[in-house]
Amino acid sequence: MTFQPFDKIPAFDKSGIDSVMKSVSLVARTNQTVGTEMADFTKQSFEHGTATLKKLTEAKTPQSALEIQADFMKASYERLVAQAKLVGGLYGELAKEIGKPLEGLAKIKLPVAN
Repeated sequence: MTFQPFDKIPAFDKSGIDSVMKSVSLVARTNQTVGTEMADFTKQSFEHGTATLKKLTEAKTPQSALEIQADFMKASYERLVAQAKLVGGLYGELAKEIGKPLEGLAKIKLPVAN
């Protein structure tokens, strides 16, 4: 005679392991994508900063230097916000995808021992 809840554990265990493996794979791919995006963002930021510094050295008046600096700050802020939205969207999609396999696990009902 077997205890009934233990009869359902192998199916729960296999689906649980499959879900975990899918989730780990999704996390790895998302982190790789985010890493690539952040590396590109860093490279573009460096290039933008270098170009701005060159413009600043060529500025003829303090007023034009301040305008160059203000334009740089505005563009940098806009790029940072866009990058944050991109990364947030990637991790948001990851959370949705990780949740999908776990929804099925939540529906499995193991009987409670009396």
